Amino acid sequence: MSLSSATTSSGTRANQSGNRLERFVQQLLLDKGYAEFWNHKKTVFANRALIGGKQFVKQVPVGDTIYETMRKCDFLVINHEKFPDGLIIECKWQQSKGSVDEKYPFLLYNIIRTGIPTVVLLDGGGYKPAALTWLKDMVNKNGALIGVWTMAEFQKQVNDGFLG
Repeated sequence: MSLSSATTSSGTRANQSGNRLERFVQQLLLDKGYAEFWNHKKTVFANRALIGGKQFVKQVPVGDTIYETMRKCDFLVINHEKFPDGLIIECKWQQSKGSVDEKYPFLLYNIIRTGIPTVVLLDGGGYKPAALTWLKDMVNKNGALIGVWTMAEFQKQVNDGFLG
């Protein structure tokens, strides 16, 4: 076995950690009675008003970015009683210092462009504290970015009825 195959790259570790955050969100949705929607992922965002019940879709296209490229979100949550326009959940894990926090303005402008209520989950501790503060300061409960939470904060919000 070569040294390169015996060790895990930092990019692979980051993807695995990010996937854990997504699995955490998925499990909370399932625990709250949401079902995963599998069909017509390319058109589900445009047709979300026609989909009933409590459902979620992973990695679904939700329009264009500010650079006019396709934007996919981590989760689109459908529950017309709780979120009439839908809810987008974005998961951002940063365990080690890096440039992820420099991407927050791009994320914010894409959230605003899409215009759908969005929650960003940030965790891992590798982002700059000032970047987290800045993004939390951008929250507007009546706008597109309605929450910026860690895993623990999201769990508390869910416990308090956020997902219905």
